[in-house]
Amino acid sequence: MGSMTSRLYRWGRHFVKASGLEPVVQPLYHRWSHLQYRLAGRTYTVEVGKARADFHIPTRNEWTDLRTIEERPILDHLVSNLRPDDVFYDFGANIGLYSLLVADVVNRPVIAFEPHPTNADRLEENGDLNGADISILRCALADSAGEAELAIALDKVGSAGHTLVPDETSGHGSITISKVRGDELITRRGLPHPTVLKIDVEGGEQGVLDGLEATLSRPDCRLVYCETHAERLKKQGSSVADVRATLESHGFTLTERSVREGKGESTLIGTKPSDTE
Repeated sequence: MGSMTSRLYRWGRHFVKASGLEPVVQPLYHRWSHLQYRLAGRTYTVEVGKARADFHIPTRNEWTDLRTIEERPILDHLVSNLRPDDVFYDFGANIGLYSLLVADVVNRPVIAFEPHPTNADRLEENGDLNGADISILRCALADSAGEAELAIALDKVGSAGHTLVPDETSGHGSITISKVRGDELITRRGLPHPTVLKIDVEGGEQGVLDGLEATLSRPDCRLVYCETHAERLKKQGSSVADVRATLESHGFTLTERSVREGKGESTLIGTKPSDTE
């Protein structure tokens, strides 16, 4: 049902823009959407394949994002390829969409990384709501350890787009956060090694990969979902091709799926040869 809602929403939005009816339809849509939100209750349930999770929706933008999940095809692929004994790392966990759905399927802990304090708080609340076995680490992954400035895209709970690569969309200042190398963190804290990773770090994906060289080379690290952001990568002298080359150098076979048409964002899905689709 959620998948159908997302498709209808995208089709309707495209039709309204193409037909020039946006000035008339938009105010009516906002009133209808506001009424739906008021009737929705305090939580919203997301179902993807065999996975199910509940989320607090104290703000309308959280409810809207959960109703119209743009990454649903990626989530479908992830959930359908999970194994009960997988260890899942979620880099850029936000309020926990991926972490909570995965936690409903696997038997081992989920490790979620979210440096934005308000989003991390909501992630923790959502984890408690579901009784999920999730460890939340409030730091960013990079190719070096220390402090960094996280540019804030929108001052709303659940907002995506916060980045270590500031650009014109980062209009709400910045906060100082901790950054760590993934390999060093895993060793220092004795964390279980991941078998499945999701990376959505708004242009910082090359740094995350560079800090996980040993982890990505392990045979049991079998599946990676890496959302790429071409413009932000370019600002750092990198590219989607560089990200692809890094993953391939660690033995992954890649396919690419579009996430948001026209925004230069796509997800690379990496599988090891023994774990191909």
